[in-house]
Amino acid sequence: MVPDPSTTCLGMEYFCFEGDGLWNQSDDALLALAESELRSMKLIKQEHLIMDGQVVRVPKAYPVYDEGYQERIATIRHELAHIAHNLQLVGRNGMHRYNNQDHAMMTGFLAARNLLGGDYNLWAVNTDAEYLEHTQQERWVPQKVVKA
Repeated sequence: MVPDPSTTCLGMEYFCFEGDGLWNQSDDALLALAESELRSMKLIKQEHLIMDGQVVRVPKAYPVYDEGYQERIATIRHELAHIAHNLQLVGRNGMHRYNNQDHAMMTGFLAARNLLGGDYNLWAVNTDAEYLEHTQQERWVPQKVVKA
């Protein structure tokens, strides 16, 4: 989705509350924090240049499950599949789904695999309400999309 194949776009999400210390930091301080963390995790190398950054503060960003929620999400997914087939929706805000953080991160890992040629169904992550009852071996088995 980035026009230059030698560049990429990364997004960082920080959990905070409106008005707390993290929320009130300047955009420059938050961008510096994100860069520092990306470099310390070795997700970007020291010699890589960060071209730009943007801070978006989203108040009350968690999904609300109300009547018609599933139908609206299905409509959005259907439309995006046709106009942006390479778009990988991940995490709580990307999927508008209240996942546990480990599930949100798993969608990110599987999306990266998809971009490398995988065919994982990100919507299958955290579909079983009993996931904590499974054994460690049963947990986190990525489900491939079966094409008809």
